[in-house]
Amino acid sequence: MIFLCFFFLFNTLDIDSNSDKRLIYDKKNIHEENSHMLYFYDMDSQRLKNVLEEVNVMVLSYIIDDKKYYAKNIDELIDIYIEDKPLNEKIYYLNHGIIINGLVIRCENKELTKIENITSVI
Repeated sequence: MIFLCFFFLFNTLDIDSNSDKRLIYDKKNIHEENSHMLYFYDMDSQRLKNVLEEVNVMVLSYIIDDKKYYAKNIDELIDIYIEDKPLNEKIYYLNHGIIINGLVIRCENKELTKIENITSVI
């Protein structure tokens, strides 16, 4: 009875476990190539640029604040992201970079292993 009260009191159905954002791939077949959606904890554009230089991946889109952006590289992404922002925000983002929540990439499984070793992927 107590658990039933807690169930309704705290509405446990709304707990977000991020289980739909887990990176799942076959680690035994390292040369299999697929598209993957990666989510990061706290990745700024400069750190992501350094990570992408170390791995061989094709970035299909970037995810910022749950919106997809399509750009050839991170510099173009910043330009697209700040084009409608006020001047003070443009200056801030140009100096400090932007927070990138995720990527949609196409690569071999061995590159995913490299990314997981370099940075924290959800």
